[in-house]
Order: sequence, then C-alpha cells, then structure tokens
Amino acid sequence: MSEHNINGNVASENSAARERGASVAREYERVVNTFNKVLLLKEKIRLSVEHRISELENFLARNEEQLGTLSRNIEIYELNISRSVENLEELLIEETKTKDEYNNLLHGVSMETVGVTAVEEDSVKEMSLQERGPSTENLIQQRHHFLDNLNSSFQKLDNELQSISFLQTEMHNARSEILEKKEQALEKKIILDENRHDLEEEREQLESDLEISVKEEEVLTLEYAQLINKVEGSILLGDDIDRILFSSLGTVDD
Repeated sequence: MSEHNINGNVASENSAARERGASVAREYERVVNTFNKVLLLKEKIRLSVEHRISELENFLARNEEQLGTLSRNIEIYELNISRSVENLEELLIEETKTKDEYNNLLHGVSMETVGVTAVEEDSVKEMSLQERGPSTENLIQQRHHFLDNLNSSFQKLDNELQSISFLQTEMHNARSEILEKKEQALEKKIILDENRHDLEEEREQLESDLEISVKEEEVLTLEYAQLINKVEGSILLGDDIDRILFSSLGTVDD
C-alpha cells in the first residue's frame, strides 16, 4: 500500500474517531445530565413528601388530643345532665308533697293542723269539765290564734313552693346550657372525626407514593453508579498511550 493511501486512511480514521468521540461525549453528557436532574428531582420529592408526612402526623396527634378532650367533656356533660334530671325529679316530688299539704290546709283545716297551743286545748277541756260554754273573748282570742297559725302555715308553704320553683328554673336553665354545650361538642367531634379520616387518607396515599418513588430512586441510583463504573473502567489508559497523549498535548500547548 502506498504511503499516500496509508496517510489517507489515517486521516479518515482520525476524523471518524474524533467525531465518534465527540458524539459519545455528547451522549454521555446528555445521559449524565438527565440522571442528575431526575435524581435531584427524586430527592426533592422524597424530602417534600417526608416533610408533609411529618406534618400530617403532627396534625393527627393534635386532632387526637382534641378528640380526647371533647370525649371527656361529653362524658361530663352527660353525667351532669343525668344528675340534673335526678334533681328535677326530686324537686317535683317535693313540690307535689308541698302542694298536697297546701291543698289539705285549704280543704280540711283543724285546730291541730294549724297549731293550737296546749294551753288553749287545756282551756277548752277545763271549760268542758265545768260545763261552761266558751266566752266571747275566748272565742275571739282562739280565732286570732287560729288565723295567725293558718296564715303562718300558708306563708311557710308559699316560701317552700317559691324556693322549689326558683330551683327548678335554675335547674332547667343549667340543663339547657349543658345540652347546648354537649350538642356543640358533638358537632366538633364529627368535624374532627372527618378531619382525622382525611388526614389519614392523605398520609396513606403519600406513604404509598413515597414507597414507589424511593424504589425508583434506588433503581436509578444503582443504574447510574454502574454506568459511571463502566465509563471509569473504559477510560483507563495504558502507560504508552498515556505518554503519547500527554507528550503530544505538551507539544500542542507549546
């Protein structure tokens, strides 16, 4: 083969080698940039999802704490409502008894009922023994005592009924307030239960997405590492080639 042909082949191979080297370098750079971008994106996604999951767990913890407080309050409200019902029943019994006494005074009054004194009874007995009728003065005096005692008995019953009515009103008002608070607590509990469900649902979805993303990140990282190892292994040069390259590079630089 002539020297001209040999030089022509070298020139052709030189050019082809440089073009192929540049093409491979560009393709390798493109692959490296793609891997770097995707792995960086995967890292951002992983950190972002982990942060959001941590936030959700904090939200769930606070939600559970609020639910616990509401549940305890509802139990207290129910206990107080039960007690108020018992107290109202007791007041109703007391009111009925007092009204019966009031009615008895209205329809069946006797000397004993309104509290005639023992002295007055003895006086009546003494007059009976002496077979004497009561004097007008004595009758008037007895009437005054009778009316005073009767009025005192009615006044006592009036005070008792008034006191019972006041307590009943207070009990009903307190019971209404407790029922309103219980209703509000139940409404808040429904909202918190729904909120817990939404938070748990979002957390489960994020954990599932994170698991998939982390597996993809692991696969990409392993593949990237293997690619780099292959390239590193392929660019190891022998001593002769290394000497020629760097000596020629020195000549070019000069």
